[in-house]
Amino acid sequence: MPQDSGKASITPLTPLEFAAQVLGVDLWSKQEEVLNSLLEHRRVAVKSGNGLGKGLCAAVALLWFLHIHDSRDESAIMLSTAPTFRQVRHILWRQVHRLYRPAAKILKGKMLDIRWEISDERYAMGLSAENADQFQGSQNPNMFIVVDKAEGVSDEIYEAIDAVMTAADPLLLLIGNPTSVSGAFRRAFYEEHNL
Repeated sequence: MPQDSGKASITPLTPLEFAAQVLGVDLWSKQEEVLNSLLEHRRVAVKSGNGLGKGLCAAVALLWFLHIHDSRDESAIMLSTAPTFRQVRHILWRQVHRLYRPAAKILKGKMLDIRWEISDERYAMGLSAENADQFQGSQNPNMFIVVDKAEGVSDEIYEAIDAVMTAADPLLLLIGNPTSVSGAFRRAFYEEHNL
């Protein structure tokens, strides 16, 4: 007969529940569609125009991922990247800071410039896509990688990301504008149908 461990069973919030209940964010239908797709698919690619809320959507996803693993008392690593450090810091992480501040007591941890530390085993950090070596050594059973401005990230970086995504159940979210006629981001829509 199974023994009661004394811990209550915690049902983690879905991304949409998290956005509404924890962050107080209203999303439009396409943002909801993207966030829901993270529950069904390991790899999600989103192409969209400027100013349509891709960054907000990615920031919600980042905060949600670490929050649900905190409630499960599990280790988790979340990496975000973009072609340049300026883009990492001033696009996605600016959104992360804006959403984190009003919910800091619930979300816990310490928010730094491009790093959110909940514990040694649970954190998010931003990396520029200028050097593939930055991605080495970041494997974890609970891994989530967000590639912002995905159309501008080189194939070498995508290879490094694939190497990191050897964990049991990693998530990958690619977001960008469909401005490139080649590269991994374009292939996500036209050749790699398993995304």
